[in-house]
Amino acid sequence: MLDFTNSLVIGFTILVTPALAIVLFGIFKSYGSRSRSKFPPGDRGLPFVGCALSFFKPHPCSCRGDYLEKHLSKYGNISSVNLFGEKMVLSADPELNRFVLQNEMRLFKQRLPSPKMHKLVGDSSLILMMGETHRQKRSVLLNFFGKIKMQASFIEHVDELAAKMISSWKHKNVVRVADETSKYTFGVVATKALGVDNDKPETEQLRKDITAIHHGIFALPIYFPGTLYSKALKARVNVGNTIKQIIDDRKVDKNRDEEEDNDLIDYLMKDTSFTLEMIHDTVQGFILGGQITTSSAIALAIYFLHGSPKAVEQMREERLQAIRSKKQDGMEKLTWDDYKKMEFTQSVISEVLRLGNVARLLRKTALKDIEYKGYVIPEGTTVLLHLAAVHLDPSSFENPEHFNPWRWQSSMDVTKTKILLPFGGGVRHCVGWELARIEIAVFLHHLILNYNWELIEPDDPIPFPLPNFPKGLPIRVRQR
Repeated sequence: MLDFTNSLVIGFTILVTPALAIVLFGIFKSYGSRSRSKFPPGDRGLPFVGCALSFFKPHPCSCRGDYLEKHLSKYGNISSVNLFGEKMVLSADPELNRFVLQNEMRLFKQRLPSPKMHKLVGDSSLILMMGETHRQKRSVLLNFFGKIKMQASFIEHVDELAAKMISSWKHKNVVRVADETSKYTFGVVATKALGVDNDKPETEQLRKDITAIHHGIFALPIYFPGTLYSKALKARVNVGNTIKQIIDDRKVDKNRDEEEDNDLIDYLMKDTSFTLEMIHDTVQGFILGGQITTSSAIALAIYFLHGSPKAVEQMREERLQAIRSKKQDGMEKLTWDDYKKMEFTQSVISEVLRLGNVARLLRKTALKDIEYKGYVIPEGTTVLLHLAAVHLDPSSFENPEHFNPWRWQSSMDVTKTKILLPFGGGVRHCVGWELARIEIAVFLHHLILNYNWELIEPDDPIPFPLPNFPKGLPIRVRQR
């Protein structure tokens, strides 16, 4: 009887299992087809590299480029693209971009950089932190930035560095803007991070080390003597040694006022949750991010303003009126109130950030299957937020490739501020965004009051890896 029962079970299994498998296969195939059909459309490109060669093809940073224009025209603002074998969702949709940024750490997370980034920026860098750890460390930096921006000494320091830099230009036949603005922004952030003296040789060496790390981030991770990557790793060790030496000196300095926060090092030393490694990574990240992006934005401003003499004249008149008012009150140095009154200058900065796109792309990863506007973004998929594609979209901005700071003074276009995301958004919104705008405004203040300038030769900025001028943006200045 038992053998007969077993035979029935075996026979039933033999007959039913294939049929069940066929049914289940059909169900899963149908479901998979439906999921794939909901995945945003796009092109596969070439084997291995996908569309990368066309996607990253050099073009002026003030336009979207031929590839992206054709791609969006064919597939729409929510599409897919294959970059180096990875199929990603490409968003040129302002609503999806904002949705992703506002839902980070719930529906999306930061797409972690390559392993080489960990070695160059450190595991305790804010860019690599996630969840509650990121929130806590970010709040510490926000408190510090909120404190120093209201200090009279901060505006005075930025004003002094900008005036000194601009004054030195009158002795130069050719000014290479990219290098000069890099020195200026480094001077600002290095002083607020480490309290260093910008005229000392060791400070210049620190600037070279930070520049080497920046170059290493975008270089191939080839560890061989003489390569950019190996130089960057060595530079990181040098920066760490510099920071450690400063901390050691301050611990034994009996004359130092321990109650006063003169710079970021002072501030972090009082927080017991920050180890030496954390202080190193935080300070290095502050200098690296604050120097490179802001210097790029200032160079872009000088480039765009050269083609808009009307904007320069309006900025100049705004500043002259402010100066006359200050002299009547017996004041000379720039203050926080002066900065807040630079209304047209603020419009110029917004337009530079929109047209220049210092932060062009952001990468996020879906934490679960997400349905949005009829499309499905599967869990684990990279979502590429193309901020520049939105900033340069003719449906959002009239004549988007034209430099027009007056668009930010129109009541109709003020609503576009929700679309402008030059500093990202959500929980990873740039903590130093207002400090960057201060540095740009003060530098332009001194430039337009003292000089007219002209480009020596054409040098259009290209967008990758960050907006940069192949020739360094050489200009000739004439004193006013």
